[in-house]
Amino acid sequence: MSLPDVKVDDIPKHYSGDLEDFEPAFLEGKLGEAVDMIHSRYGKIVARRLESGDLTTRLYTGVVVRVASRVFSNPEGFKKENEGGYGYEVNAAVGSGTLWLTDDDVLDLTGTHPDARKRPGFKIGTASIGQHRPGGRW
Repeated sequence: MSLPDVKVDDIPKHYSGDLEDFEPAFLEGKLGEAVDMIHSRYGKIVARRLESGDLTTRLYTGVVVRVASRVFSNPEGFKKENEGGYGYEVNAAVGSGTLWLTDDDVLDLTGTHPDARKRPGFKIGTASIGQHRPGGRW
């Protein structure tokens, strides 16, 4: 069971940044990498949601472009920029083209917030109160 590919022609529908510095093969590669990453982590869930219509093709395509566009919008890998006494910091993972999924991306793709998988009984919009130990470690 594979997930649908996202085409380079879909990028302008979901991303308004400048793409002229990128070769079409690079753009296609990053989109394919995003699809493969989603497939390897959540493939069966996403495929079922696409088949049932709970996840629309448009939203799926938007998430794939959003994931890939994090690389398109910051190819140098800047993570911090200072104006006074100009300086900047670079994140090597971002600069190397590493893709990542935000919690919102996972929620859109799977219908479940990532925290719900970690804590049994956790529901979105609820809070739990644990033991409070002033000055102690959790």
